[in-house]
Amino acid sequence: MANRTHDAGVPLNTRKIPHSENGVQRNIAALHDTWKDARCFTKYTAFLVNGEEPVSGAMLDQWANETEWYIKDMKHLLNLDHHRFWSTIVYNTTALESILSFMQNALPFYLVPVLKSMENERILPLYTSAHAYVFKVIVRLTTVRENETCWMEPDFYGKLVYKHFIITVPFLFDLISIYSRDNNEQVSRIIEAVLKLQPKYIQDLKHGLSYLLSAFTIIQTRCESELSEAGASESTLNDLALYAQDCSSVLVQLVAISTTLRQICSELNVEFAISNFYDNVLIVLYRNIQEVNKHSHYLSYLNDMRVELLETFRSLLSVQLDKILANADDGLLAADKFISILTECLANNVFVRDYKNLFDIEADLAIVQLGYKSVDQVKYDFIQKAYAQDSETQQDRNGAKSMVSTEQDGELEVNAEQLDMEQKIEQNVQYIMELLPHLEAAQIRKVVCTYDNVEEAVSVLLEQDNPNVALPATVGQDEPHIPPDPLDEFYLRTGIDRLNIYDGDEFDVMVNDKVKGIIKKGKGMPGQPKTMTALLDDKSHIQQVRHIYRQFDMVAEHDLDDDEYDDSFEAMTESESRHVKLSKDARNAIVDQELDNESDSGSNESEDEQEGNQSQPLSFCENPELARKRYEEKLNSEYLRRHGGPPPAGPREADVRGKPKGQGQDSKVLLNRRHKNENKALSGNHNRKQGASYKRNRGMLPS
Repeated sequence: MANRTHDAGVPLNTRKIPHSENGVQRNIAALHDTWKDARCFTKYTAFLVNGEEPVSGAMLDQWANETEWYIKDMKHLLNLDHHRFWSTIVYNTTALESILSFMQNALPFYLVPVLKSMENERILPLYTSAHAYVFKVIVRLTTVRENETCWMEPDFYGKLVYKHFIITVPFLFDLISIYSRDNNEQVSRIIEAVLKLQPKYIQDLKHGLSYLLSAFTIIQTRCESELSEAGASESTLNDLALYAQDCSSVLVQLVAISTTLRQICSELNVEFAISNFYDNVLIVLYRNIQEVNKHSHYLSYLNDMRVELLETFRSLLSVQLDKILANADDGLLAADKFISILTECLANNVFVRDYKNLFDIEADLAIVQLGYKSVDQVKYDFIQKAYAQDSETQQDRNGAKSMVSTEQDGELEVNAEQLDMEQKIEQNVQYIMELLPHLEAAQIRKVVCTYDNVEEAVSVLLEQDNPNVALPATVGQDEPHIPPDPLDEFYLRTGIDRLNIYDGDEFDVMVNDKVKGIIKKGKGMPGQPKTMTALLDDKSHIQQVRHIYRQFDMVAEHDLDDDEYDDSFEAMTESESRHVKLSKDARNAIVDQELDNESDSGSNESEDEQEGNQSQPLSFCENPELARKRYEEKLNSEYLRRHGGPPPAGPREADVRGKPKGQGQDSKVLLNRRHKNENKALSGNHNRKQGASYKRNRGMLPS
């Protein structure tokens, strides 16, 4: 057992503790691998599937047994001495992983009521106990001085937790999300202490908040892509609602728990992200879930989150108001930023309406004007008129603070029923007009509105000319019918008031799931290559001209008895292959003259050979063997013309081929090889393309 009486006032980072091993006693640092607990700590596992449904009975019993061991591990960790506790945290990785496992798998605040509704009585006490012991361990992790004998220097503590990743930004986010609602003061104290002891966490928190804002953008993109298609499944909507709920709750608690974090959020312009997220995610999800299932409990989640986001927006605005009231040097900038925030949020109509109904913006604007009168008066008047309150809404706020948007849900249902009735009437009118096209639409509409079913309306219209039939007093009057405004229909469905030239028509993407025409996003047109590489890789044009090349797959032999065809075809082939025949004539004449001096007989043989060739059909491409033979004969004839005799039968003077391998080579061949190797760079081998073109033009290579 370590003796700690002589160094009771020494901090942990400088303490030395005597340790005896194998009869040798030496002093070891208090924070060392020797003092760690070698225990393998248990990890916590969740007992909910998909965030809502608990596991089956057998697996629930297994979870209960594992949680009991987990609680024992947390108790053991708390009972360790100060130097052993920190040595275990630093040098035993399973200890910190065990703590983080609960932070990652704990129930969010909105699913805690699920525990109370479970039939198994062991679940709630075990989870509550694990929840409490993990928080005690976290409090000990974030405490610099436990008592007079157990403490460490603040600078050393800040470097220790940052270097060994004991406390990270995800750790702080999980801590705020799980414990801040029940332990507000303690979590706030922990956050402020950690940020004070290690200022590097401030920059890390800025990066973490930027990532959180990018998650808001991802959720909005998913809502635009997945909800644009008609018939989104309820599971997809529920997943998006939970995703939005988790991200929003973290941001709400970050702003509410710490003034430092609130200042960081104000620097990152989180106010704009909140207003956009409110209109483009929460409202859209609420409307779609209500269409699928009006009794879904996710609707209450979204309503609660709407209220919390409005309160968070109010807290961020109060940062600028506090600067104005404190007469700070940047008070004028704060006033300008306050007005710019309200101006930017005007694009989100539902958010502005709900914020006006929940908070009094007039008092805030009065503070801005009294604090700094040099603010732009035009902007101030514009904001004052834009956020002006109606008298009825003001009375409702003074009577009870509740969201008007929640009350409007019932009104929207009533208006939706009226809209469905009008659509049904219009369908009946169109149906009757197909049966009786000679009647006026206004007259048919009045009869349809008077009677309950279509059969009675048709009967009345057919007997309208009969004077004995008593018609309603309103049937005989011809009044103009004004069709419903698409903008009013859109407002009744969504509660959003928009002013746009495309409202309600076939191009309105806010009303129609599938709009008329093509919606172009980015460069290019739909279906076209987006990059130069894709354009070059596109070989679809080959299919368009493939039928032309198929005509040359096989050459048919035509009837040679047709004199008219044979004459024209032979004239064409004679003109195209003249060089072939002339070369054969010249070759035959020269060779016969040199050997037998009988040119006449040679010419006669060539004429007979021409007649024989004319009787054979032409091939699609020339035989490469014949072409090589003709080329060799051409070279021989040129040599004969220049030198007056045939080429020598033996090897040429610059012979580099020599004898087969293994039979030895002449000195002249070796000298020629050396001369060729030394002078091969004098003339470049630049005739590859010319040779390939030569072969391709004569059908030796595929095109």
